[in-house]
Amino acid sequence: MLSENVLNDYTEDWVQRCAKSDCVRFDILKRRGIMLFCEDKQIKHTFENIFEQKDVYCTDVPLSGNEEVLCCRFSFCEGVVPSAEIFPHILITDIPAEAEKYRDKCAVLYTGRIFGAGFIHSRTPRENSSSVIHDVFNAALFMASRKNIRNGVYYCGFGGCNIKAKSLMSGGFEHLLSYEDSIFMLDFSKKHGDKLFCFDNTYGGKLSLLHKSLFLCLNEFDRICRKNGIKYYLGGGTLLGAVRHSGMIPWDDDMDVMMLRDDYKRFLSVVNSEINSDEFFFQSSETDSEYHSIFTKIRLNGTEFKTRFSSRFGNMHQGIFIDIFVHDKTADIKALQKLHVFLTLFVRSMVFHKWEGTPMHFYGKLKLLCRLTTLFIKHTDIRTLEKIQERTVTFFDKFPTHSLYDGTGEHLRHGAFPAKWLGRPKYLRFGDREYPVPSNYDKYLEYSYGDYMKLIPASLRKAGHDVVSVNFGKYGE
Repeated sequence: MLSENVLNDYTEDWVQRCAKSDCVRFDILKRRGIMLFCEDKQIKHTFENIFEQKDVYCTDVPLSGNEEVLCCRFSFCEGVVPSAEIFPHILITDIPAEAEKYRDKCAVLYTGRIFGAGFIHSRTPRENSSSVIHDVFNAALFMASRKNIRNGVYYCGFGGCNIKAKSLMSGGFEHLLSYEDSIFMLDFSKKHGDKLFCFDNTYGGKLSLLHKSLFLCLNEFDRICRKNGIKYYLGGGTLLGAVRHSGMIPWDDDMDVMMLRDDYKRFLSVVNSEINSDEFFFQSSETDSEYHSIFTKIRLNGTEFKTRFSSRFGNMHQGIFIDIFVHDKTADIKALQKLHVFLTLFVRSMVFHKWEGTPMHFYGKLKLLCRLTTLFIKHTDIRTLEKIQERTVTFFDKFPTHSLYDGTGEHLRHGAFPAKWLGRPKYLRFGDREYPVPSNYDKYLEYSYGDYMKLIPASLRKAGHDVVSVNFGKYGE
């Protein structure tokens, strides 16, 4: 039996995924009639829980990147056969006879055998005529957002259908979940009725072993910093995990630390002499000729964590790693902050495209400038480009400003934040011990993630790296 907290988590996942589905045209969807005529009582119960009113439900949730308000009329038949007066645009049913009966009167979404995670009705899925609960509501919205959907029977399941029906896939519908992920979520919900869901089956079911390996790298970094009195903080998802979970985010597959530039310079001056080189490797463009990321890493020797991108460089160290990011000063004036962010993004892109060996592009913008820049980077060695990059990122470090930005990290586009948010480190439990975090970690996490205590949808809780091979070496024995 599922706990209420877990059941709400699965239901919220369903709502969030459907509300942001790319295949639904929310600019077209206005006020449409959708009727549920379904024998599955749990489906009806779930719909009633989702909709605040039985007839009309409106939400101000951002939908597919726009702020359109969703207005959709839902009715529940409750055993009453639809009449001409109340006939909907779309009828949702799991009853074959009803789908056949109304195929010439409206667009019918035939669900087949509905299954899904976190719901009492969940059944053993079949590849033939099966629909995931995530896709039932999503498919109804997809149909309602078509301008001129014809009468007939449609289905959104995997494989074939046991009655004559058109697959919505051929019309552009996209499943929110793969068949394999659906099965895993279903099994997880049956085995762990009181545990919030995540895909803990990544890396051959050895995600926990990866976490242990990451802690080895973190503790070596921490040892060097403590010994030499160097200040640092947990950063990114690692900081989020410490605050929200008191440990790793359960589905995360990397660790981040962050430093101020002066502390980072001190770290660089001692790391090569201090690091236990039998176990670890400090990776930078200076220590690894094939590595050119703007941030550095500590790698675990004798292991492998090879991504689709990194696998292109056969001589690069590819062990399990933690990332080391640097926060630099930026201007206190907003216009100069924006210019600094833009220039940083641009020069970072130059280095990356030189490293990758691809033409310069900048998010599909500034095409003429990108063509000219491609010619420039083609005839410029990568070391020179990296020097331009470092000078750009550190430009304001010589000025007495009070603002920082994430010049080497993924939150660069968020712009500047007050330097005082980092301040004197506090210590929070992260796994088995305590590590340093920003003095105002609440503000910093809001800057990075918004409502950081809200979990992402359950079905998106997956490891993020595009990994092609993992080897734990002696640490997997």
